[in-house]
Amino acid sequence: MNIVFTVCNRTQLPNALALGVSVLRHHPDYLFYIGWADTIPLSNLPKNIKTISVEKLGIQEWGEMCARYYDFELVAAARPWFAKGILKSNPNCSTLTFLSPTTILYDSMQEINDPAADLLLTPNITKPLAPSKNLDDKRILNIGMYHSGSWTLKPNPVTIKMLDWWAHRTIDRAKFDLCNGMCMDQLWLNYMPVWVEKTTKIGHPGWHYGLHSVLNKTLSEKNGNLSVENEKLISADFAGLMHFDPVWSDHSALINQSPVFKKLFREYSETVKTYDKGLPDKEPGYGMIPKISDQRLLRKNLTGKLKAITKFIDQF
Repeated sequence: MNIVFTVCNRTQLPNALALGVSVLRHHPDYLFYIGWADTIPLSNLPKNIKTISVEKLGIQEWGEMCARYYDFELVAAARPWFAKGILKSNPNCSTLTFLSPTTILYDSMQEINDPAADLLLTPNITKPLAPSKNLDDKRILNIGMYHSGSWTLKPNPVTIKMLDWWAHRTIDRAKFDLCNGMCMDQLWLNYMPVWVEKTTKIGHPGWHYGLHSVLNKTLSEKNGNLSVENEKLISADFAGLMHFDPVWSDHSALINQSPVFKKLFREYSETVKTYDKGLPDKEPGYGMIPKISDQRLLRKNLTGKLKAITKFIDQF
């Protein structure tokens, strides 16, 4: 049995539903789960999409985590816990794949499978990063070498022990605080090859295309067929474009460098809207609620320019 899951609260529920439908379209024999990190009950979901609520995971420290984290940090911190819960409920699972709710499948995932691997990770970059004012090597180092929006494991004693270790660390070390060495669940992925000897880095250029890929990989369309570096597009992650994402929203301008990716995002946005009817629009029930201005990036750019002016005045 192969299982794909995502984790979300009400903010990204429409995205998670779009993801689930795309997974089951290309893999009708898979199970798809939404890990539900929110308080309201879910109903009237598309056929064959299963849910598991955070209350069923029995996380003793959940109350502490809710008080400690913003809602977007909390959702990320809960990912290894949901993986543990899904595996406990499905002892016959042969592979468990996590995909962020902002992901969509365009083709089957069979091409990225490695039967010899116990763990599959998705690198943020697979070659030196092209120069850009929007994204540089240092920022990749800050957030970690592996993208937290995609990983696959085979359940066995080694990977289960790794999940236990990872989950324990997200209890109090999963804030978005780069200055103190934390990037939600993501930086812990750097350690995974240490824990799991049979770890494979997914090198297929058409896997998990996103803002992290724009500078180094060319996405093209010909006669309706999508390809990346002459390989078919399998999946794309639109993190940082529809909702605030602490890692990728600062780099959203990169989408303008790929007309095809920009077109796909418009189509993806329309797809997500079809799942946005009748859903709750109140704030998520778990975690602190951040006050994020729509003008955040404009303010940041203006602040940078003002600092440059004052530095120039101080020097001369």
